[in-house]
Amino acid sequence: MRVLQICTGFDISFHGGITNYVRNISSTMADNGHDVTVLYSKDNKEEKNYSFKTLNINPKLRPFHLSSVITNNDVDLLEKIVKDISPDIIHVHMMIDLPVKALEVFKRHAKVVISLHDYSYVCNRIILLDGDGKLCTSSNENKKCSSCISFEETIDNRYISKGVREGLKLLKIQRLGNSHGHHERFLEGQKLFKNVDCLIAVSSRVKEIYQENGYDNDLFIVNHIGNYTADESFRNNFTGRVKKDPSQKLKLGFIGNLHFHKGANLFLKLVENSDHEFHIYGGIDPSVLEKVQSMSHVFYHGRYQHSDLVNILKQIDLGLVLSIWEDNAPQVVFEFLNAGVPVIGTKMGGIPDFVNENNGFLFEIDEVGIESVLQLMNSDEIYNLYNRVINTINGTKTASQHMDELMKIYNQIL
Repeated sequence: MRVLQICTGFDISFHGGITNYVRNISSTMADNGHDVTVLYSKDNKEEKNYSFKTLNINPKLRPFHLSSVITNNDVDLLEKIVKDISPDIIHVHMMIDLPVKALEVFKRHAKVVISLHDYSYVCNRIILLDGDGKLCTSSNENKKCSSCISFEETIDNRYISKGVREGLKLLKIQRLGNSHGHHERFLEGQKLFKNVDCLIAVSSRVKEIYQENGYDNDLFIVNHIGNYTADESFRNNFTGRVKKDPSQKLKLGFIGNLHFHKGANLFLKLVENSDHEFHIYGGIDPSVLEKVQSMSHVFYHGRYQHSDLVNILKQIDLGLVLSIWEDNAPQVVFEFLNAGVPVIGTKMGGIPDFVNENNGFLFEIDEVGIESVLQLMNSDEIYNLYNRVINTINGTKTASQHMDELMKIYNQIL
């Protein structure tokens, strides 16, 4: 089968959730005899040595531009690319620097599947948080976006946009004005989503949010992605975790980028009210780093490579996934669980699809919920949880299992 994967917005080698997934599933498909091409953007000029083919484009829009663009000249370039490849399936994973009309081009030439790994089609900020950091799962058909996103934020040049914002700040002017076009793009997206051949939500909550916003399709399914950490070759690194007693401090680990929407403030509240050890691997907000550097029980280890992941996970007793946004299906959850690490996580987005009483603890992000997790952490219950579930945690879906499910979907719509 000839499959064209659309994953633009980052270089395909970028170590991020969606690009990691697309590399993984594309390699699995190619290794099983399928003709796979990945279309990506923002090329880093490094050699691409994968079992699948790669094709780089340079879109007119930059990622995270915040403007609502329905169409531009890139649709002509995309049409030429699709005609040259002549795929059976076009599977869209990420197109944050492409106009939404690209979906119409794809549909003219192949069967089209969209995997919903993010909320970019209903939120230009992508994470369903408004300009003040408040959760916004319904924007009244994106009519609210005009006041949420200022005109200067939509300037499609990072440096000019930054300069304008800094100038306004010096002049003590709040904003130049509202942005526009969001409602029109929203309606166009609704129409295009109805016409593609299949929508795949990566978690139950993702499907629910898109449907609440009027984005639907006759074939709209929830299908959890596969992950290489579910393979036995990875899981066998973590056999025989040792039980702990209350005389031993537990090591709680955060892996990823510790920024606001990933629960930076929540993390600080936990570490300020607990004597356990806390370890951070990845990026970190400078203000958070400044605060934790004075805490003797918090350790920041810096950024890491994926080759370091096994050793990192061996050092962690419990994993923290503290998203305060509707995190679609954070792959760090898979990494923790497949390493036999119980997860303490928020009841947000796709996290409850994977974490339950058999492998961790979930809590709401309100005062009652935060108090419940602090009570857990500051009592013997955290040891009871850890000792009860270690060495019994089931693995998540493998890339091969996920590929088989995708192939069934592809064959169903061909």
